[in-house]
Amino acid sequence: MKSSFFSIVITAYNSEKYIKQCIFSVLNQNFREYELIIVDDGSNDNTLKILKNIHDNRINIIHLPQNTGVSNARNTALMDCSGRYIFFLDADDYIKDGFLKEAYEELMRTDADVLFCPYFVFWENKRKFKYANPCYRLNSIKKLPKPFTKKDAKKILYEANYELCTKFYKKDFLINNDITFEILPFGEDLPFYWEVLSKAQNFSYIKKQYYCYRKGHKKLNIPFIVKYLPLAVVHSKKYNLTVEDIFYDKISKMLNYWIVKTDFNSELYEFARHFCPPNKILNINSLIVRLKSRINLFLFGKI
Repeated sequence: MKSSFFSIVITAYNSEKYIKQCIFSVLNQNFREYELIIVDDGSNDNTLKILKNIHDNRINIIHLPQNTGVSNARNTALMDCSGRYIFFLDADDYIKDGFLKEAYEELMRTDADVLFCPYFVFWENKRKFKYANPCYRLNSIKKLPKPFTKKDAKKILYEANYELCTKFYKKDFLINNDITFEILPFGEDLPFYWEVLSKAQNFSYIKKQYYCYRKGHKKLNIPFIVKYLPLAVVHSKKYNLTVEDIFYDKISKMLNYWIVKTDFNSELYEFARHFCPPNKILNINSLIVRLKSRINLFLFGKI
């Protein structure tokens, strides 16, 4: 049997509303050299039933009897991946036609450890798309030659987006560097992102937006975020290596975002204020700062 070029990994927990769209966005691609590994993480809705009714020999379903969390589910999938490159797709998102073909052609040209991909945000409650590519994400990366290394533009590289599901990862690179997901209840993308960037040797990108990231369909669990986001940030710190200034710039932007998003939560603010260098965290005691931050978040999705 011919080996797959891609291992597409979907982890699902109670995803009955969106899982079919997600799966068929992969199955309908015009590039066929992939395996699709779907981990049902102990769902108690109809997710597993839907999965069992989709028949395709490229699909490998792994059922975990109990919900163990997305980190463990992804690590479980990693042990079964046979493709040359691994791509993670969230069960409530989907990809557009032509994505795998363009990624394949780019990776065949560059043999990069990591391939960056821009994305759309699909607002479920507004039924509209928005191109999510503010200045600290991929605009600057698109100016770099392909492939590029950390020496080419270290600061630009580390300002790329955190999102796990907007990148392809070479399997041998992950294995050789023993990179897996730390078991964290929230923010597991963060230490994975910093470890990947600190150890990868070369990178590339595609310019077209194929990934559709769904928002507006989940309630914000503020106590959960406030409790576990600092843990993910602390775990990430050990991978900043020689980019400490960039690390704190990027982490402070993210923490400022969540401080506003959680309505200026005092517990998260105190953590951010003590973790980051002075003057990088918003002054939440200033009425003007609060107002401007809320406006920027509403209009531009950033602080």
